[in-house]
Amino acid sequence: MEPLRAAIIGCGQIAGKHVAAMAELEGALTLAAVLDLNESRLLRFAEECRPIYPAVRAFRSVDELLEKSDAELVVIATSSDSHSELALKALRAGKHVLVEKPLALSMREAREAVAEAKARGLKLAVSFQARYMPQLKAMKAAVEHSRFGAIGHGVVKMRWNRSLSYFKESPWRESWAKGGGLFMNQCIHYVDLLQWLLGPVQSVYARAASFGQDIGVENTGVAVLTFQSGAIGFIEATTNAYPASLGTSIALFGEKGSAELEGALLDKVALWQFAEKDAVPVPQPEGISHTPLYRDLAKAIRSGAGSLVEAVDTLPALEIVFAIYRSIASGEVVKLPLNQFEMRGMSWME
Repeated sequence: MEPLRAAIIGCGQIAGKHVAAMAELEGALTLAAVLDLNESRLLRFAEECRPIYPAVRAFRSVDELLEKSDAELVVIATSSDSHSELALKALRAGKHVLVEKPLALSMREAREAVAEAKARGLKLAVSFQARYMPQLKAMKAAVEHSRFGAIGHGVVKMRWNRSLSYFKESPWRESWAKGGGLFMNQCIHYVDLLQWLLGPVQSVYARAASFGQDIGVENTGVAVLTFQSGAIGFIEATTNAYPASLGTSIALFGEKGSAELEGALLDKVALWQFAEKDAVPVPQPEGISHTPLYRDLAKAIRSGAGSLVEAVDTLPALEIVFAIYRSIASGEVVKLPLNQFEMRGMSWME
């Protein structure tokens, strides 16, 4: 079978991880095209890709890429505020789409993209690659097989460091209206994992602030999630930890089992204890990577099967993040579902 032909829109830092993942799959995918509005970055990135993909073409406009490239899959790795518009354009051009998180900055835009993909019989996926780590899959399986018993609560701790220059070199990162902010830009991965593990959320209460940095978004916050199951979720997050990033953890606590994964890549098993000793073996952790995501997505595109990161299945995480921001802005508990919510036009603590 011919390799799946992919194009990448946006040649920033994350794009290199996508190329590396494609290369690891040994012929299952090939990079056909790249695009960036920054000419020097585009040409530099194209040259870096050519030792692996000598036929890669550099494009300077989205319309030109969609019209003249033979790519089947378009990967969107641009700033968050452009994701939904580019996804819709690519879908309407008949391309499958993989979007870096978040899919959109409103539920309306997100649902529109999901509906467009469904109507055209195309795949629309979101880069929640942490779902593929075997240790997270093992935790998910333990939940599905009721190994935890009644789960009382789940906890996420995200203690990272992002310098002031990180925000200033890409101004969208310090704008709520453009998809910046601790919960949307960094913590959304762990919001997704907690919801993926514990199911639908009923309500959200959140508080946040910015400390020590003159930026237009929060760098520290907490959120309390009440799940429909009755379980409570607690998220503690910062990008202002001293002196450097101190790691991340996710934990579930139930009447018959408790488990916690920690480390920079959630690649350490800190706790794995169940009443049924042999039923839930300790997983062999792996680091986070886009490679299994691409393996799964390429198979889904070729076979028509589903993937683990179908956009429709990631909408709950996006909705929770929107509820977090509504709660931060209003100071109130926010009940789900949210019928309408727009990050566009919002500014920090307005």
